[in-house]
Amino acid sequence: MAEKRVEKEIERRKPDIREEIDGVKFHALAPGITTHPLVRSGRPCIEGTSIMVMTIAGLQEFHNMDARQIADHLWLELFMVENALNFYAAHKQYIDVCNKLSSINHDQMVESPYGDWSRELLSRRESVT
Repeated sequence: MAEKRVEKEIERRKPDIREEIDGVKFHALAPGITTHPLVRSGRPCIEGTSIMVMTIAGLQEFHNMDARQIADHLWLELFMVENALNFYAAHKQYIDVCNKLSSINHDQMVESPYGDWSRELLSRRESVT
């Protein structure tokens, strides 16, 4: 006879992260949301991860996923996703501006596939030969 499987209760604990990187401490913006200049260019992230609030908001808005689906998709706890969605709701304009700026940077990179630095190197090489 098959034994009945009993699942253990999951212990909820704070993510195990370092307090600081290179002497700069993480800044808590809201419960479960932190920022650090060396992590994702200082954009708000879920505490203990490098997953940006902008990513969570995008999954909800553009892919019509609910909090449980996002948590399952990104292997996060439900409360982490809910914290990110609450932060996004409270700071929607700020997150949207960050998203717009990053898409502008992406569009500029697409328009110039080699970038200014590579063009300069290529022109130097042509002048030498």
